[in-house]
Amino acid sequence: MIRFLPAIALVALCWIVFLANNGLGGSRLTRYGIVPRDWHSLAGILWAPFLHASFEHLVANTVPLLVLGLILCARSRVEFKVITAAGVLLTGALTWLFARSGCHIGASGLIFCLFGYLASLAFFRRTVGALLISVACIIGYGGLLRGVLPSSSEAVSWEGHLAGLVSGIALGWMSAQFQRAEARSEPAQLR
Repeated sequence: MIRFLPAIALVALCWIVFLANNGLGGSRLTRYGIVPRDWHSLAGILWAPFLHASFEHLVANTVPLLVLGLILCARSRVEFKVITAAGVLLTGALTWLFARSGCHIGASGLIFCLFGYLASLAFFRRTVGALLISVACIIGYGGLLRGVLPSSSEAVSWEGHLAGLVSGIALGWMSAQFQRAEARSEPAQLR
């Protein structure tokens, strides 16, 4: 159970922020999301994944964030923390740079990042375990990929989704490169 605590804590934090924002704050915190190319909203890169526009928005993000987070925690709590932190920063930065005007909020960019990371593991790591995880994620959440297509709905940040997916795949590649470099630097075992 302790192994899964970081993923559970992340989802709990989303709920705590939502309750504080809507119960006490009158939804005032929502303005602290990512407003593309606005220097004053750079902090929104950190805050946006924890801000949700409505109860339905938060509920829609809760299950995939929890499931993908638990899968990553099952691999390694350290890996979960690193990929989540890097994913928030990279996804947020790409959204800030390239998204259309508006205030982009919600954990969906991070969800797409976790999905992209886990789904690309088989390609970059080439192990049976990575293949099983990638296949499970693609079967379970492959439908997410529709969310990276441009949408006429102003309420959906398809740019944030695409930024998350690209970030997750990039982090999968970087993680595999780091793992290979570590393996090359270890001294050969004597028998």
